[in-house]
Amino acid sequence: MKDVIGFGALNLDLIYEIPDISKIDGIEKLIEPGGEVSGDINDFESVLKYLEIHGKLKCRSGGGQAANTITALSRMGFNTGYIGKVGTDEEGKFLIQSLEGVDTKGICTDKRSGLCIAILNKIENRKSYLILPNCNDTLSYDEIDLDFARDTRFIHITSFIGDIPFKAQERLVDELSSEVKISFDPNQPYAKKGLEKLFEIIKNSYILFLTEREIEFITNNRYYKDGARELLSLGPQIIVCKLGAKGSYVLSNEEEIEIPADQQVKVVDMVGAGDVYAAGFLAGLLLERPLYDCAFFATKAASQSISGYGRERYPDRQFLQRCLNIDI
Repeated sequence: MKDVIGFGALNLDLIYEIPDISKIDGIEKLIEPGGEVSGDINDFESVLKYLEIHGKLKCRSGGGQAANTITALSRMGFNTGYIGKVGTDEEGKFLIQSLEGVDTKGICTDKRSGLCIAILNKIENRKSYLILPNCNDTLSYDEIDLDFARDTRFIHITSFIGDIPFKAQERLVDELSSEVKISFDPNQPYAKKGLEKLFEIIKNSYILFLTEREIEFITNNRYYKDGARELLSLGPQIIVCKLGAKGSYVLSNEEEIEIPADQQVKVVDMVGAGDVYAAGFLAGLLLERPLYDCAFFATKAASQSISGYGRERYPDRQFLQRCLNIDI
């Protein structure tokens, strides 16, 4: 049995750094500063051309929310798997190889792999994403290996752009037994759908990972603590609000916890920090640690990840043992 299976989009991340994201003459209509949007091949090529002149390519890395989380968990020594889709191209081979130690039996292939341009603002440490989904958006329920998906303690669900994989996730969540705990990290593409469309997944989730902005999208602009309480009442056992430089907020029926961010770390690359936070928190849950320990370790893991580009500085087994003072 797997500890965690990830189910989300797989993208090749092209991480660029620019001096000031407010000065993006020529591509301002194609990206959302501080946000995530999808585009077509023409949009992607226009932004790429601009960045090749005005930016600096810092890293070429495997990416995707769930992929980052599962890779971090795998490095920490957990038994992991993945459900997703990549192309039959060189990028697809790269993405499979980037899932170090992860069982990729649940990944199918078709044509071109998903791509993501991640733009880092050197001044404000803000990040913006432009997604070209490609084959990610063709993943259907019929392509899921159900026996593979059922044989896990947790399934960690993250966003796609298209409706076909979203419906596949909805259907899978509805059909899984209660013994499989659902971890849901919707990110902006799903959060913008609103509560009504996300309700079926939310009510069946054991834990929700959200940002302050995502809670506002889902709960119609409610303050994040009030929104967390509303979401907790719908069925989840744990709500985690990732607050970036302000730390994190964790709510359950028994506890309310606030953890400050690690202010000592030198920020190199914020891409994927929230995904590694989720990995750290899930690691704590798998080891049956108290919620405070889960949030504390998640913060340490995320801080470790942002000290390098891409997945260079993701936490490993030794990091886990040292931070939680355990021998596994």
